[in-house]
Amino acid sequence: MAASFFARTTLVLALAVSATACVPVLVGSAVVGTTAVATDRRTAGMQLEDQSIELKIRNLLSSEYGDKVRVTPSSYNGKVLLLGSAPDEATRERVGRIAGQVEHVSGVVNQIEVGEPRPLSDAANDSLITGQVRAALIGTADLSSNAFVITTHRNTVYLQGRVTAAEGETAARVASGLRGVNRVVTLYEPITEEEASRFVSQPPPADVPGTGGQVVVSTPSGEAAAPPAGGAAVPADSGALAIPIPVVQ
Repeated sequence: MAASFFARTTLVLALAVSATACVPVLVGSAVVGTTAVATDRRTAGMQLEDQSIELKIRNLLSSEYGDKVRVTPSSYNGKVLLLGSAPDEATRERVGRIAGQVEHVSGVVNQIEVGEPRPLSDAANDSLITGQVRAALIGTADLSSNAFVITTHRNTVYLQGRVTAAEGETAARVASGLRGVNRVVTLYEPITEEEASRFVSQPPPADVPGTGGQVVVSTPSGEAAAPPAGGAAVPADSGALAIPIPVVQ
């Protein structure tokens, strides 16, 4: 059984790495469950700008806090997602302000937790989940997996990208159906079907087994979004909605 698990894990990680331009990043000695792709729906210049934003934030935090703050910034079109831990609420808020003051940052989603950082075992598991999500999106029909940036923290999957409403919902449902995923938070930049048609889509379909999770759908205006059929919406942080998703068999 151990050999079988190892083989499955190796396959998932191989698929994830082959579909991405970088591997999980080490920040403050903790593995970060995130992937970025070589080609996506941002311009090449914007991709470089986002990488620059992330580097600037890391450097600023390292200079001010050292290892006292373990935070991973993920910038997409200038909108920064902050994940990790801070020792107290004042530090958490200050980190958000520091990120927001970096040049070309247009918004910050501060999901930093107050408390102890993740153990390395949890961080490694988050990286594995990120790889599984990437592999599942690659295997989903009519879905451009390269449109999504995936970050996982404490079994919560965060999806960023320029996607249509249908693409965003499909990706969230696929991710929520994977084993070990507690919930999925979507931080999309919506585009039209016509805009999406200009990009190359991903082929072959694949079934995605799992235990089921929870999707948290972000709403730019902070208004409540209607849940899918059979779902019940409940309030979540930052104007989002938590929508229970049925188990995917």
